[in-house]
Amino acid sequence: MQGRQLTDILVALRDGRRRALHRLLRNRTAPIPIEEAAVHLAARGETRLVDVTEAEMRSLRVSLGTAHVPVLVAAGLVDRDREDGTLAASDHPALQHPNLERILETETVDWDPILDALASDRRRTALSVLADAESALSRVALARAVADREADGEPTPDAVDDCRIELHHVHLPKLAAAGLITSDRRGDAVSYRGHPALEDGPWFDFGAAESRGFHPVANPSQDIRRIDGRENVIERCRALCAHADEELFLMYTDEDLIEEACLQYLQDAVDRGVEVYVGTRTQAIRDRVREHVPAVTLWEPQRNWMNMPPERETVGRLVFADREAIMLGTLSERNERGIQDETAITGVGENNALVMLIRELLGSRLDHLDEQSEDFLEQIPF
Repeated sequence: MQGRQLTDILVALRDGRRRALHRLLRNRTAPIPIEEAAVHLAARGETRLVDVTEAEMRSLRVSLGTAHVPVLVAAGLVDRDREDGTLAASDHPALQHPNLERILETETVDWDPILDALASDRRRTALSVLADAESALSRVALARAVADREADGEPTPDAVDDCRIELHHVHLPKLAAAGLITSDRRGDAVSYRGHPALEDGPWFDFGAAESRGFHPVANPSQDIRRIDGRENVIERCRALCAHADEELFLMYTDEDLIEEACLQYLQDAVDRGVEVYVGTRTQAIRDRVREHVPAVTLWEPQRNWMNMPPERETVGRLVFADREAIMLGTLSERNERGIQDETAITGVGENNALVMLIRELLGSRLDHLDEQSEDFLEQIPF
């Protein structure tokens, strides 16, 4: 799991009401209306369902719809059907991690300050450094180690000093308040403490576990990497959408590939000022994207670019972010249960071989997708 994705998840779960909502949805076998969720959440603790007033339910429903549900949807943890007003827990692979499961299922611990402390790449890096250390570290040594892990190469003295100042004033106080670290009497040396409610080990590193068949989506040592499994492909797709700064170019074949959370990621990209283009020959996909993300530019490839020879797998999706990060996914034949598996390849970097190949194939055509002419669209080389 990438740092940005993990931070989004922890930010979404650091509020007790959002955890309660997610726990409620996970225990349901079907989507429920937001009104029903509001009633159950209002009746938490010693309050009975029959004692929940209409005013309390209305207030909570507004709070859920404006402050809590959008955060959970953006993090990919909840699916929201705006047409019928229902909510359902998504099958996010991060939730397979045993520590996140424990956090969601344990109500007797005040997780708010702990998850708030963990909702930062730098704080998680600092915890990792302290957990690996054999003894307490000085603040200078900790800053140097954190800056070293964050930098591509040797960190500059200014980077180390900036890290030390930020750790001292922002991050270490938050980790200490959450009970995750301790300091000596003078406050110069810092050590990892952990949390008694969880098992020993680096539980803050939620990306470390490979629980129930969930595998890392990429090996950073490879230039072009293979991704196996629908959940991992979706995770990579969302990451590319979340990190796009200027442009997103996407192609889809199957309506099932466009989930509620995926549409939210596209809307988030639009809200950041990213130019988003979605190409598909499937009318249902165009209708769904047009309804939920109207600012997206839609176009229809005139060739059936997705079809490979019958004995080969079928291309299912292509995601091209800022013309320097690519993912190309293929769908297998349906098994006896009618389920298709998905495999993808991905590459990142302006000089990455896969990125260069796709950029060369598409060329300047990407600059004119809004023209929508048949002659132009027939030139898309897929």
